[in-house]
Amino acid sequence: MQKLTIIGAGAWGTALAIQFAKRGHAVALWGRDKRRIAEIAASRCNGNYLPGVLLPELISLYDDFAAAVAEGDYIVLVTPTATIRHLAKQLNPLIQTHHRGIAWASKGIEVNSGCFLHQAIAQETNSCLPLAAISGPSFASELAAGLPTALTVASPQLDFAEELADLLRGDWLRVYTTDDMVGVECGGALKNIIAIAAGIASGMQLGENARAALITRGLNEMIRFSEAMGGKRATVTGLAGMGDVILSCSGDQSRNWRFGIMVAQCPSARAARKEASGVIEGVPTAEIVMQLANLHNIEMPICSKIAEILADKVSASEALVQLFERKATSETA
Repeated sequence: MQKLTIIGAGAWGTALAIQFAKRGHAVALWGRDKRRIAEIAASRCNGNYLPGVLLPELISLYDDFAAAVAEGDYIVLVTPTATIRHLAKQLNPLIQTHHRGIAWASKGIEVNSGCFLHQAIAQETNSCLPLAAISGPSFASELAAGLPTALTVASPQLDFAEELADLLRGDWLRVYTTDDMVGVECGGALKNIIAIAAGIASGMQLGENARAALITRGLNEMIRFSEAMGGKRATVTGLAGMGDVILSCSGDQSRNWRFGIMVAQCPSARAARKEASGVIEGVPTAEIVMQLANLHNIEMPICSKIAEILADKVSASEALVQLFERKATSETA
C-alpha cells in the first residue's frame, strides 16, 4: 500500500482517487468546499460529479490542505489550470522528506505567463522532487465505472513515471509512460481548442466530413506547435494528443465540445460563456496558444480562427469562409 494525496475533489480528481483506492492505496482527497466535502464523507459519494459511484473505504476526505498534504507520499494536483501555480505555492512549505513526487492531471497552459504546468510547478516548489503529468483520453465517469481506459504518465525521470503508472494501472486501466512531458502537455492543452472547433462545426451542422477534416488538420497544428516547443511528434499522435482529441471531439461529456455547440448557436462567444457552466479550459488556452504561436512563427489557421471567434472578432460563419479561402497547399507541407 502507498499513500497519495489528491488535490481537487471534482470529477477527475475523484475518479483518480477511486482508481488508486481500487489498487489498494490509501488516498487523502482534498476539496476547498467544506460543506461539500462533509457531504461526500457522509454519503461516500460525490453526487455533484459522479452520482451513484461509491467511494472505496481507502479514500479519506479532507478540507484542511496542510493535513491532506501531510498524509500522502505522492501529491497529485487535479484542479483547473488557473489554480495550479497558487496551489504549488501553498504546497511548497508543506513538502517533507517522506514526499516522493508531484504529479498533475490538469491540462492547459498558464494564461498570464505562457508557462507549461511543469514550469509553473517547478518555479513555485523549491524541492528536488520529481514531477509528472498524467494525461490521455479519459472521461472521469467511465474511469470511475471501471470501463476500459488508457492513460499516459510523462516525466523526464522515467523511473518516477513508471512508479506512478504502477500505482494506477490494473483492472481495465492501461497506463503508458514517456519522458516527453512537453509533448504530453501540448496535446492535453491544444485538444481543448480543437474540441471547441468541433463543437462549433456540430452546432453549425457542417456534417461528419467537416468534423473528420477539422480533427485531422487540427492534429497537424498540434504537432507543429509541440515540435516548436520541444515535444515529439510521436507523443502528439499518441494517447495524450490524437487519443484525447478524438475523445474530446466526439463525446457529449466533453465540456469544450458542448461549449463549441453553444458558441455556434448563441449570438456571440461572450453570450455562450455566460450560459456555460464549469471551467472551459479551451477558452483561455486558445488565447495564450496563439500568443506563443505568433512569437515562434507557427502557422495554426484553425486555432487562430477559434481564438478570433472566442474574442468575438469574427463569427463562426465568417471564420469558416476565411478558412476555405486560404491558398491550397500540400497536406504534408
